[in-house]
Amino acid sequence: MRIAFVGKGGSGKSTIAASFASYTSKNTDKPVVVFDADLNIHAPELLGFNTIAFEKHLSHPGVTKIIKQWLIGENDIPNIGAFRKTTPPTRKSNIIKITELQNTPLVDFGLHKNKLSVFAVGTYQNNEIGASCYHNNLSIFESILNHLDDKNGYLVADMVAGVDSFAGTLHAQFDITCLIVEPTKRGVEVYEKYNTLATAAGVVDNLIVVGNKVRSEADEKFIKKYVEADKLLGCFVDDEHIRHIDQTGEQIDIEKMNEHNIKLLTLIKAKLEELPDSRNIRLRKIWELHKKYVSQDFIKERFGDLSGQIDFDFRFK
Repeated sequence: MRIAFVGKGGSGKSTIAASFASYTSKNTDKPVVVFDADLNIHAPELLGFNTIAFEKHLSHPGVTKIIKQWLIGENDIPNIGAFRKTTPPTRKSNIIKITELQNTPLVDFGLHKNKLSVFAVGTYQNNEIGASCYHNNLSIFESILNHLDDKNGYLVADMVAGVDSFAGTLHAQFDITCLIVEPTKRGVEVYEKYNTLATAAGVVDNLIVVGNKVRSEADEKFIKKYVEADKLLGCFVDDEHIRHIDQTGEQIDIEKMNEHNIKLLTLIKAKLEELPDSRNIRLRKIWELHKKYVSQDFIKERFGDLSGQIDFDFRFK
């Protein structure tokens, strides 16, 4: 099961994503794996872990090389550059099973405690100023998601801000995308844009909306005015514990959260768990996105025709 938390910068998506991961890890016997894919890395500390060193960021060149080489497996891919962000898994690929992270190189680059694991995709470094785009950092995350079997576990992603996930495959990689909306004009504008793009991309049915930073009945009415009832799952009310950790940098303690907000976390988890297995539905979507991506002239000129990387007989089992 996969869920991504998105929203405009400052909407509280990182805190809600970490709260959901913490709540879920305390209410399941299955593994919960968190990927912090935001430029501003907060998930490890919110979950009570140390900061993940730059040398262990998934987008660190050395880490990316190790992971890609392992994922390629026995596929006939001439060089690592030809293994693109959309390259799908095949019967010759190595697959990351969420229940067996210890058997993959990924385990060396995260932090782990009981059932909970957390990874940082990465952020800008000094040498990248003026010379890099964060979407390049996200490529390895896309490759991991393409090759990750989430059966019998939970994958939680704190995503890039706004509608950036439509720049690649990330918009199509999750069972649920939970958009966090504040009761502000800018907050609902992000929702309207995301909803439009999700409709065009054919993934709008996976989109749910959660209001945040709601302090009054007027705030809730404002959100309901702009977000359709069938999309709005509920609203997080102003929470003293969340404000405290935002001010102190302490980790989330679910037991100290507002009872109303805990019930909403329960509702999100139930919504995720009631969905059917969509691993192979997502796989077919990745096939289509791969064909579109590798049809671009700059890919064909550099690597040739990569459409043959699709193994139409591969299935997640």
